[in-house]
Amino acid sequence: MPDTKGLRLRRPGAGREPAASALLGWLADARAPRLCVLTGPSNAGKSHLLAWLVEHGDTPSEDTGDRRVHAVAPLAGVGLRGAVWLAADHLGLAARAPGELCTAVAEDKRRTVLVLCDLHHSRAPDAIVDQLIRPLLRCGHVKLVVESRTGAPCTDQLLGHVRQSAVMDLGRPRWTDHDGFRRWALAVDPAAEPERLYPLPGLLVRPEQQPATPPDDDLLPFTAESVVRADPHAVTAWLDQRPTTAERASDLGRAWLRAGQSLCAADAASTRALTLLAALDSNAAADVRRPLHDMARPEPWRVVHTSTREGTGSGWPGPVTALCAGAARHAGQVLCAGHLGDVRLLDRADSTVTGRLTSSRNRPAAAVLCLTDGTVVAVDDFGGVSLVGEAPRNREGLQALLEPDTDRWTQLRQAALTLPERMAAATLTTAASLPDGAAFGDSSGHVHALSLKGDDVEPTSRMLHDGPVTALAGLALEGAGPALLYSGGVDGRVRVWSPGAPPMPEPLLHRPSSVVDLSASTGEGHSAELAVAWADGLVQYVDLVGGVTLPFRPGPPVRAVCCVRTGTGEPRIVIGMDDCVTTLVPHPRPAHDDH
Repeated sequence: MPDTKGLRLRRPGAGREPAASALLGWLADARAPRLCVLTGPSNAGKSHLLAWLVEHGDTPSEDTGDRRVHAVAPLAGVGLRGAVWLAADHLGLAARAPGELCTAVAEDKRRTVLVLCDLHHSRAPDAIVDQLIRPLLRCGHVKLVVESRTGAPCTDQLLGHVRQSAVMDLGRPRWTDHDGFRRWALAVDPAAEPERLYPLPGLLVRPEQQPATPPDDDLLPFTAESVVRADPHAVTAWLDQRPTTAERASDLGRAWLRAGQSLCAADAASTRALTLLAALDSNAAADVRRPLHDMARPEPWRVVHTSTREGTGSGWPGPVTALCAGAARHAGQVLCAGHLGDVRLLDRADSTVTGRLTSSRNRPAAAVLCLTDGTVVAVDDFGGVSLVGEAPRNREGLQALLEPDTDRWTQLRQAALTLPERMAAATLTTAASLPDGAAFGDSSGHVHALSLKGDDVEPTSRMLHDGPVTALAGLALEGAGPALLYSGGVDGRVRVWSPGAPPMPEPLLHRPSSVVDLSASTGEGHSAELAVAWADGLVQYVDLVGGVTLPFRPGPPVRAVCCVRTGTGEPRIVIGMDDCVTTLVPHPRPAHDDH
């Protein structure tokens, strides 16, 4: 279809140029209603027109404004949670419930256009309208295109709740060029009767397909093997419709709803089994875990241990805001920070709680680090730096009282604690330890390294990111070489820098999602490795020597990751979330049991 303002787009077909032009105009018009309801009877060609819009609506043009579509969610056979997870996947977010998705969309003030298809074929159209569509429309930067059949109760409900909306009924001739429809129909079938078919192209091409649904959801056997092999959206809707049943309240049901976004996006049954096992508390019954363990064998990960909020054991450390590996007196432990500023000590083998360190500031920790001498330092959400627990003493007894502790680690601690006072207009956002010091990131994109040079602390700063720095990880090279510093930011880049040298010009990793956390580790005889957590819920394990990258999506939003090795040298990736902490092994050896 030739565009009068310079664009040349593929024709939408069936004489639908008037409808296509109107949709493109609605996308580009900042003053247009933020809801467009695409309706019409069966066989009106609604889905075909939406497919055309998604394919060509993002064609750039300086004259016609922004026509991009940012997310598409096909709702046929999908319940409320499934609709949330589909939209979150396309928007690059991790969201467990409608409120979490709407909050994330509201916080990102960039223009967002979502297309929701086949609302009338969803499993919970009323709930989708009330709990997803209406809240999204409260965000002034969001536009929605919702496809729903004429006469369906959800269509009337949608139009009744939203007074100002653009409505396109493809059953009306105004949206279909008569001559164009006639030429198209005769080209498809010379024996066609265009006048009888006009304006419904589906009557000529094929009857509208009904979505495939299980014959009877009540017959779904709720076992580990059956739910992994079933349609994940059908399982999710089945759980949503039975909020008071024993199955819904079971360990398996809670694990499914926790990891559902990842489960619904996974194609392979083995991937779903691994994901569900990682979300299932390790104290769950063995007859539930064993089938999942067996089905997950083809995956390049092995689940070691999972603690959940509702677990029956005592290993749940609480919600996680930050993780790091311990050193010196905390060697062999993972430090886990929470919303109250305290730090729990976790065993690196299975992430069970072994102790707790208290903080003088009851503020959520944005980052926690353990210096080489065992000092634990936290950066809170307000950019403040504080010690957690007691600082290590280099003198004991009467000598500690009479002689001031002026060793170089004391100077480093003092430099770190006073760093916020020396910041100009930026706020500290994250931190990590270095073999010879510490590093801090700020809201302006700068990374500040505090390195011990003899008895002095040498500060170095670099601008590494467009926007705030969100994650840091330090790595000691073999021999006497300098330390490497990995940084991640809201710009979706992972940069590599050695303080005192220019940073690598190209990012190590770059994705259209913010970096949430980084962790690096190495050891004698072992490859250097990096764990990366992204805002869309992806966790990546990167072998920095071999170049192997393994992805894993646990399902809920990931708050922190920690890459450590056990006493035998086996790598462990600890993933911290709001109501779950899971530990996995990349490159697993063949497992013979579930322990």
